[in-house]
Amino acid sequence: MSSSDDTPATLILRSVLLLGRRLRAARPEGPHSLSTIAILATLRRLGPMPAWRLALEEHLQPQSVTRIIAALERDGLISRMRSKTDRREIKLSITPHGRTVLSEDIGARRAWLEKAMNDRLTPEECKRLMEASEIMLKLSDSHIEDEAQSGEE
Repeated sequence: MSSSDDTPATLILRSVLLLGRRLRAARPEGPHSLSTIAILATLRRLGPMPAWRLALEEHLQPQSVTRIIAALERDGLISRMRSKTDRREIKLSITPHGRTVLSEDIGARRAWLEKAMNDRLTPEECKRLMEASEIMLKLSDSHIEDEAQSGEE
């Protein structure tokens, strides 16, 4: 292994990707894609929003979101409603059925992670992992592209 393979950024990237892969493997079998689950999670976390904002939040092309929204609505996972402030705008929201599907998907992955943490980590390592997860959440909220572009102006 070369020295460039063990930089902090490389080690963090490798661990996040490997853990993400393992968590995806722990998902329950079913018809719902990761894109579907991500959209449901965004709607639960941020509340009702128009399709264009959902595409922006998920970093997806509007055409992709349109197809996913149609399937989510067909399956009863989301609903459309007119905005109370702008009657021309249609907002999407997660339905109770969508919340159940999301909860089952996340629950299976949470169960795997809790078991793995209990089986493989010491109490001190669990504490350090919690501290690191808070830092990683802070990092995930950064918008490096936006900051880089504003610095060039």
